[in-house]
Amino acid sequence: MSDSKADKMRFESYERAHLKKGQQDLPPEEKIEILQKRDRSRWIFVAVNVLAALFFAYSWYYNITRLSDTLLIILGVVVVINVVLIFYQKKQIRLLIEHLEQQISESSTQS
Repeated sequence: MSDSKADKMRFESYERAHLKKGQQDLPPEEKIEILQKRDRSRWIFVAVNVLAALFFAYSWYYNITRLSDTLLIILGVVVVINVVLIFYQKKQIRLLIEHLEQQISESSTQS
């Protein structure tokens, strides 16, 4: 990864998005730990979304729900968008972790 100004701004925005205010001032090693936990926790959000989709699909298939087909389609679209955005967040977190690891390796080679 290059250290262009655009890359620096992008990773700073990732830090603001995925780390709390007090965590942004931590050393890179601690940031990596926090980000790895956050990356793993995103799987919980994916599971909740998939379970919600399965619940509504089951309810619709067996005529348990009185929701209209249109509303169920809208719910399905929302779940799909949600899952896509969660995976996008996971990608950002992984890129930020790689960037921080690169910073650590560069600082250790300079010392």
